[in-house]
Amino acid sequence: MGNIIVALFAILLCLINAIVWTFVSDMPLAGVGWVLAAAFCFYLQKWSQN
Repeated sequence: MGNIIVALFAILLCLINAIVWTFVSDMPLAGVGWVLAAAFCFYLQKWSQN
């Protein structure tokens, strides 16, 4: 259960960073990178469950 909470927290932080980098810093490529990092965190969570 702890791993799921940590993964959700990491994904949430990645998505918040994506929003900040895209709209506040006017660097959409960095925002895309953070979205990819969130997807990678989700993938790692699914992989570790198996």
